[in-house]
Amino acid sequence: MKLSVKIAGVLTVAAAAMTAKMYSTAKGNHLKTHTFSLSKMKGKPPLTIFFISDIHKRLIDQDLIQKARSHAPHLVIIGGDLAEGGVPSTRIEENIKRLVSFGVPVLFVWGNNDYEIRQHRLYSIFKAHGVISLRNESVSFSHSGHTIGIAGVDDIKMEMDHYEEAIKALDKSQLNILVCHNPEIHEQIHDTDGIDAIFSGHTHGGQIRFGKFGPYELGKTGRVKQSKYLISNGYGTTKVPFRLGAKPETHIVTLCAPE
Repeated sequence: MKLSVKIAGVLTVAAAAMTAKMYSTAKGNHLKTHTFSLSKMKGKPPLTIFFISDIHKRLIDQDLIQKARSHAPHLVIIGGDLAEGGVPSTRIEENIKRLVSFGVPVLFVWGNNDYEIRQHRLYSIFKAHGVISLRNESVSFSHSGHTIGIAGVDDIKMEMDHYEEAIKALDKSQLNILVCHNPEIHEQIHDTDGIDAIFSGHTHGGQIRFGKFGPYELGKTGRVKQSKYLISNGYGTTKVPFRLGAKPETHIVTLCAPE
């Protein structure tokens, strides 16, 4: 009987320690840096992007903003799931204020959890702070006299995506960036679409993983068709504020010409 009590006590302490570790991990502020060498950047100065996705309930840490600002990004991209149901509008707006504080264009694409928020409220916040939201459409961004196309595809899980509509106005000869919350967009692109870089989140890297095992793969960079891609673990969490084996992350991505 005493042995059983001791074992139960040890298991309780271990569970508490694991819970504390997962909670602490979920509150991390990791800024990863990447370099994408792209042939269309030849003759153009490097373009630096701060990418953040899956913020959910979190308030973006000011120290993280300062660290990202030191890289002097030319563009900020929010890759969806800015919020979710139950997140106060004041927190959503404060996060937007912190992102527009970079003083550069801020672009946003919808994630599935963004549909849990009153859409008119999101639009109101975006309009008030000059955030460019993309729903199956593209915009042109001028960088040191060069034009770059940025296409945003609406959320795939919610069946709001229309890839062909999003890219139809892109000039295939110029540098083109594709942003879609869900990395399943990789299955829709073709070699001839003129897409050079793809940014996604959604998976949280599995959020809670045991070694190699998790509901999704860890975030990563790679190549699909003719495009370099980034899939982020994301910054926040959903359902439970825990992470294990999949640290939260944000990104500084520099697009440059091959050496």
